[in-house]
Amino acid sequence: MPPDPHNGRVAQLDEIPLGGGTANAGNVVRIGNQVARPTHPQSALVAEFLEHLVRSGLTFVPQPLGVDAQSRQRFTWLPGTAVTTPIPIWALDENLLVDVALHQRTLHDAAASFAPKPDSRWAATAGDYFPAEADGDLVCHNDICMSNVIVTNGQVTGMIDFDYARPVNRLFDIAVAARHWVPFGPIPGLPLAAEHDRISRFGVFCDVHALTRFERRSVVTLAQLFLNHALGNVRRLAEAGGVGFQRLIAGGYETMNRDTTRWLSSNIDRLTGVH
Repeated sequence: MPPDPHNGRVAQLDEIPLGGGTANAGNVVRIGNQVARPTHPQSALVAEFLEHLVRSGLTFVPQPLGVDAQSRQRFTWLPGTAVTTPIPIWALDENLLVDVALHQRTLHDAAASFAPKPDSRWAATAGDYFPAEADGDLVCHNDICMSNVIVTNGQVTGMIDFDYARPVNRLFDIAVAARHWVPFGPIPGLPLAAEHDRISRFGVFCDVHALTRFERRSVVTLAQLFLNHALGNVRRLAEAGGVGFQRLIAGGYETMNRDTTRWLSSNIDRLTGVH
């Protein structure tokens, strides 16, 4: 039997810290077949969104289980491997790239019938994470990075950490995911793929979403806007004491960010010409 999420004494016994993550680095634990993670102002609304996705038949998102005695949110544990550093070479398999895009599109389809209240309080606590151009009406994950995807035998079996979920233009959600999974920039510990491979992989990712050439160009532009905002945002959060963000800065994030933005600017025509 899983521990009672409201029983603080049980929750103290065998908590296993989980790796990965940036904003919640070191604060997410596994307890039996559940996960406990910090609550945020948008947590109740995110839980409502996840409940909608579960009711819609999605099995690859965590099911909310309430709040425990330590005021942490509890979710079902999704078995599999989260892609964390050092990134394994299998994380760049093209079949996995396609599967990530397919699951993202499935999530978009299920989210289309979710109708939050107009005054719903979504994620807005991370500075300038969302550029103004990201605004839209579809509630999306908005952070499908490698560490937020669970993989089993080379296939996606879970998408986790919906803290940044909020209504956006779906192309913004695609841009954030493509930035990590194409990838647009280098992955620490792995050789950077040749430019033609990255351009081809971007085309494959966009093909799954059936994007037009105009939409592909919008995705690249949104990725650039996102990176520009993230540059200042990560610095502010690191200065405010965020351990995960401090590690990003120490690992050369700012240089990587600028190099990635320059690469996108230099290759936007090639990226949007892929069919």
